[in-house]
Amino acid sequence: MDDEALPILDCHQHFYDAGRLRYPVFAQRSAGFEALVGDYCALPRAYRPEDYARDSAGLNVVKTIWAEFISEDPVGEVRWAGELARATGRPNGMIGLVEFRSPDLERTLDLYGSAGPIRCVRQHLDWHPTDPRLRFAPGPDLLSDAAWRRGVASLRGRDLVCEIEVFGPQLFDLAAVAAACPDIQFVLPVMGWPLDLTSEGRSAWKRGIAAVADRPNVALKIFGMECIFGIRWTVAQVRPWILDAIEAFGPRRCMFASHMPICRLACTFRQLYDAYLEVIDGCSPAEKRQLMCDTAASIYTL
Repeated sequence: MDDEALPILDCHQHFYDAGRLRYPVFAQRSAGFEALVGDYCALPRAYRPEDYARDSAGLNVVKTIWAEFISEDPVGEVRWAGELARATGRPNGMIGLVEFRSPDLERTLDLYGSAGPIRCVRQHLDWHPTDPRLRFAPGPDLLSDAAWRRGVASLRGRDLVCEIEVFGPQLFDLAAVAAACPDIQFVLPVMGWPLDLTSEGRSAWKRGIAAVADRPNVALKIFGMECIFGIRWTVAQVRPWILDAIEAFGPRRCMFASHMPICRLACTFRQLYDAYLEVIDGCSPAEKRQLMCDTAASIYTL
């Protein structure tokens, strides 16, 4: 199959509307977000399916999965995304925000189940070991917290994927969570988010990635190059890291995503996917299709 015709299932993109919902990242300057991507004033205050269609025009995007944008009202945000899905046909799947220690967790999951095509819930547990601006979790040790793990276990029987966002130094702890819940499908986003981009840092990240990949109930989502490597990232810079990740998990457990519109701070949608295709040029047509579409369709049951 020609690369231009490859079906794309964009398994991590945002729709949001600051006129409808309140997002702290827009309400005031976020030092943490700015530490990752620099000045983000260029981001629109609303990004809807028609904007995404314009940005992705010319590529064969067959489906998308919307991810929450950390609004002050996670349930209201999911309901709003569900309204978009019913009105426009996008998104085709949704990822809602949860706090697994919350006493309202079961009620939140029930509400999500009635709000739209929810496929996954996620929690941000990124905790930087030295930079307090990059600590997005309630605390540093939630992955080993018994109450938090009981919350994760409550996903059993709900047919929901569990996505946990962590930084590279937390990968071994995430591997332990996946081992304790072998009947729950996990997704590791942002390619396991390496922090140290030196050769020593890459070796340490690879050890953590290998530990997570050893758990068959974890899949990897590759996106966020602008967050990991900065808005001036290059194909030469990201290629070895992406190939390391694919080698560890295999194409059947790896999937590419856009992170629109955040990725636009660095490049266009087409430039991003051209870069992905350049990185995986040595893969077979079947492997390319898995990475671009089929893995995400399987993991998120679309």
